[in-house]
Amino acid sequence: MKRVLLSLAACAVVASAGINEITPVIGGVHQLDSDKFDDHLTYGVRVGLGLSKVIDQIEFGYDYSKDAEFGPDKKSTDINRLYLNIIKDFIVSSSNKFAIYGLLGAGHEDIANSELDKQGGFFGQYGLGFKFYPNENFAIRAEVRHALKFKNDVSDNIFYTLGFSIPFGSKEEPITQSVEETEPITAPSLRDIYIEEDANKTVVEVVEPETDIVIIATETDVEPEPNVEQPTEDEPRTEMEQDILKAMALSIPNFDPALTNQHRYFNFDFDSVQILEKDAGVADAIAKDLDNFGNVRVRAEGHTDVLGSKWYNLKLSQKRANVVKNELIKSGISPNQIETEGYGIDQPIKTNATEDGRAANRRTEVLFTAPIAYFDFDSAELKDESVKAVKLIADKLEGFDSIKVKAEGHADALGSKWYNIKLSQKRATAVKNKLVEYGVTADRIETKAFGEDKPLKSNATEEGRATNRRVDVIFINPNR
Repeated sequence: MKRVLLSLAACAVVASAGINEITPVIGGVHQLDSDKFDDHLTYGVRVGLGLSKVIDQIEFGYDYSKDAEFGPDKKSTDINRLYLNIIKDFIVSSSNKFAIYGLLGAGHEDIANSELDKQGGFFGQYGLGFKFYPNENFAIRAEVRHALKFKNDVSDNIFYTLGFSIPFGSKEEPITQSVEETEPITAPSLRDIYIEEDANKTVVEVVEPETDIVIIATETDVEPEPNVEQPTEDEPRTEMEQDILKAMALSIPNFDPALTNQHRYFNFDFDSVQILEKDAGVADAIAKDLDNFGNVRVRAEGHTDVLGSKWYNLKLSQKRANVVKNELIKSGISPNQIETEGYGIDQPIKTNATEDGRAANRRTEVLFTAPIAYFDFDSAELKDESVKAVKLIADKLEGFDSIKVKAEGHADALGSKWYNIKLSQKRATAVKNKLVEYGVTADRIETKAFGEDKPLKSNATEEGRATNRRVDVIFINPNR
C-alpha cells in the first residue's frame, strides 16, 4: 500500500506541470475468471496531461475497491490500482460536443490482504471511451477497459466506469484595460484606403481600376494635418490589410459612402424557403458591391423563429442559407467564394413573443469575412503583419462603437481533430487579446474555433496547410 501511495504522489508531482483535466470516476469490475475475485465496485480519479498532436493525452489513474471478495473462501480485501494510459481521440463530432477515444496502458494492482498478496501485480489494458461536452467546462465520460494480468496465470478483468471531466490549469484570458472616453470620430471612408498625400497636393491612386466605385479628387494647396497616419509609397497596404478594409466596407453601414446598399439580409414567411418579393434585388446589389473584391468571402447564415422543434428549425435554417447561396451564384458570385451555415432558433435578433419579432428572426444574413492572421505550424503567436492588421481594425472601428467583431480560428489537418480545435481557439483568442490591447472593448469581440473543419485549400500541400492555419474576422452590425 505504501508503495502505491508513494508512486501516486510522485506521479502527481510530475503531472502538476501540465495537468489539463481531472476526472473523478465510479464503476464496476467484472472478473472473467470464475475462481478469482467476485464482481465489485471501484472508484477513483484520473489526472490527464495534454501531450502532443500525435498522442492527445497521457493519463495517470488511481482506482480503489473496498472489501472485494476472492475465490471460493470469499476472502475479503481492499484493492488499489495505479496505472498510466495513452489516449488517442479518433472521432470528434463536427459540433465538438462529443468524442470517442481509444486507450492503451499498463499499471500495478496492490492487494491489501496479505493472504492474497500474490494475486496482485502488474497488468496491461486497452479500451474505448466516450466523452460528451454539455459545455466547454465540463464533460461526461464513459469508458470500458479490458485488463490482463499475467502473474499466477492469466487473469481477465473488465472495468466499466462513468465520470465527469473538469478542465484544469491556466486558460487564456482576454486582456482587460480601462478605455478613456473620447470625442466621437468622423466615420472613415473606404476612399481613405486609396489616398496618398504629399506636402502640397492630394493624389488619388485607384488600386483596382475595374471597380464600380468612382473616386473624384482635386489638387489642393492645403497642408496635411500633422500626426495623421497615412499609408505612403514606402508603406503600402498589404493584401491582407486591403481585404480587411474591403470586408469592413461591405459590412459596416456608412463606412464607405460609395457602397450604398446596406440591405444584407433576406426574410422568409413562416416555414418557407421562398425569397420574398421585397428582397428580389438584394443578391444583385451584393454582387455589384462585391465586384473585384475577390479575396473577401461571403457567409450566408440561416435563422428561424422558435415555432416548431429545434431539430426541424436547424434543417430549415440551412435550407434558407442554401437558397440565398443559389441567388448569389445567379448574381455572379463564385460558388467557391460562398459558404453557408444554419443556426436554427439559436440567434434571434428580436423577441419571439410577437409576430413582428418572429418575422425578423426568419432570415438569412449575408456576412463578409477576410483573413487577419496566418500562423506557423502548431503555433498561436501573431506575426508582425497580423499585429499591424489588428491595429488597423482597431483604428478603423473608432466611431463605429456598435459594430462587433467575430474572430474565427482555424487549423490545418495535421494532428488530432480535438487538438486542432483547441489550437484554433488559442489563435482566435490571440487576435481578441490584441484587439483589446489596441482599444476595442472585450464585450464587442466574439471568438469561435473550427479546428480543421473549414479549410480554404487542400491540406495535401504545405502551401495549402499554411493558408488553412489562420484566423478570419467578420464584422457584425447588431442594429441590422
